[in-house]
Amino acid sequence: MKITSDSHLDHNLTSEHVEWLLKHFADRIGFFIETVELPRELAPVECDLYGPSVGDPPVSESDVTYLVRGNRPGASRVVRRVPRLTRTLTVIAGPHGDEPVVLYTAYGGPAAPREPFDGSLRTKEEKQASRDFWAVHALVR
Repeated sequence: MKITSDSHLDHNLTSEHVEWLLKHFADRIGFFIETVELPRELAPVECDLYGPSVGDPPVSESDVTYLVRGNRPGASRVVRRVPRLTRTLTVIAGPHGDEPVVLYTAYGGPAAPREPFDGSLRTKEEKQASRDFWAVHALVR
């Protein structure tokens, strides 16, 4: 796995986290999404997700606002809470250009579906799963 200028390293990972990721996934080829537990020698990472998949009650609509993050085409469901620490890290990587596997992103917490406005959601099932998940989850603002 390689890091390129297109890799999203904007989730507060340290250089030690990145070095471990490169070693841990060194032999991977092709697209993958994998959630792993960090080894004890690495610091925990921040998790910006709230909702049932991280042991919380559903995030109520009255608790959220909507915010366009970065250059995304839609607004994310967000809450004013603090990130929590976790030892769980989700890694998304795959082919890019001439490289067989490049880190797309890595973030603290479990894998989450793409948000409902994401144009890469193709099937009715993917779109419905996204709507269902994000109706009860939110990201830290």
